[in-house]
Amino acid sequence: MSLITQCPACSTMFKVVPDQLRISDGWVRCGQCDEVFDANANLHSEPVPVSLEPEPPRDPVATTSPDPDWAASLRFASDESPKETEDDASNVSFTAEQSDAALRDHLHPDESLPVGTPVNESSDTGLDDFLSQSPKSLAQTPGVDHETPPLDAPAEPPLETLSGAAPRYTQAHVKVTEKDEVKQPSFMREGRGKSIWHKTGVRIVLGLSGMVLIGALAVQVAVHERDRWAAYEPSTLPALEALCEVMDCSVSPLRNIEAVVIDSSSFTKVRTDVYRLNVALKNNGPVPVAPPALELTLTDMQDQSLIRRVLKPQDIGFKANTLEPGAEFSTVLPIAVKAGNSSERVSGYRLLAFYP
Repeated sequence: MSLITQCPACSTMFKVVPDQLRISDGWVRCGQCDEVFDANANLHSEPVPVSLEPEPPRDPVATTSPDPDWAASLRFASDESPKETEDDASNVSFTAEQSDAALRDHLHPDESLPVGTPVNESSDTGLDDFLSQSPKSLAQTPGVDHETPPLDAPAEPPLETLSGAAPRYTQAHVKVTEKDEVKQPSFMREGRGKSIWHKTGVRIVLGLSGMVLIGALAVQVAVHERDRWAAYEPSTLPALEALCEVMDCSVSPLRNIEAVVIDSSSFTKVRTDVYRLNVALKNNGPVPVAPPALELTLTDMQDQSLIRRVLKPQDIGFKANTLEPGAEFSTVLPIAVKAGNSSERVSGYRLLAFYP
């Protein structure tokens, strides 16, 4: 609903919207003189324009059916006559007097008819018998005006009209119907169809493929972890050896350098170019492990590397191919150093166990 306000500076009147006033707290700017003022001070509703020209009367709608049902098309006025409403265009009604007059015209003969067509007064036919007759039989009845079209049944006035004057504003009741399904594009309709992945044959192939992939993954894990499985589960050793014959691999002792520790070691000089290395290795793991190799590094006074040598398990003196859990292995190794400047500067060593 539009409202009207007036500029206090130039007296210009213009329309405003309630939402606009709510946002700006009632303050507006005049478009004529650029004056900023409170529109709520001179605010009033916009007058409703009154139409001076009356609406032209509408013609009543006539029934165009070829063979009307006389019993259904005639209606008689009740004791309560409908009241006139303000909106003539909404309902076309007939009064009880017009209905009675029209009925008399159909039921009684016209005085202008020729004398040779008297009315059959002896037949005492009631209104029900008259209404039950068909239009063809009525056409042969003397004294009836056949040229006058049948009257339309007066429309029943709505309850609002009978109760009083029609309100200025009425609420329209619209029947809500379900919307038709919007036509989807062809590519979307095809996508909604039964997918190829839902077919039985495809599902069987997918299931078999999944099983094959799971089996291949299990074989790959078994080959990669064969040494660990054989160490922790000795009963699987025959199956792992059979698998290695097919996969061209071998089952070896477990290499777990974290379980092997250097329990003790010493490095002493025997003579100018000969040294002696004492070392003891221990397996702290729960399963047998492969014997490690040793890396011996000789250093000088600044802890700089002078000589580095790798001692394999065979050089250390390992005869077995495994080091049992909790077992210790001690050995003494002579280390020969070539005579020269390097042998004279040796003052320390570093020892490291590893798997080559």
